[in-house]
Amino acid sequence: MNKTLTVALALAAGLLGGLLTRYIAPPATFAQDQAPITKEIRAQSFTLVDSSDHTLGVFTTEPASKAINPYLTPTRIVLRDSKGREIWTAGGSGIRPVTER
Repeated sequence: MNKTLTVALALAAGLLGGLLTRYIAPPATFAQDQAPITKEIRAQSFTLVDSSDHTLGVFTTEPASKAINPYLTPTRIVLRDSKGREIWTAGGSGIRPVTER
């Protein structure tokens, strides 16, 4: 066989092999499936901890004070530090009794 025919056959065999592996070979597998994207997180409270697993604060909800109106108890969102002191709040009534300060 001459050189040109050998090169042409090698090229044709390579192209044919590439096409066959594209359509006949099984699909590639991955070590892990992709985790689904979480659209919603639901919890009654979140506890914030440091690297030593010590509580730094708690983000939670609690009923607003009944002193303003004993029949309506709206819920408020509260962030408390590790000693239980209120750092931040939202919702409920902005007026709190002196005993809660």
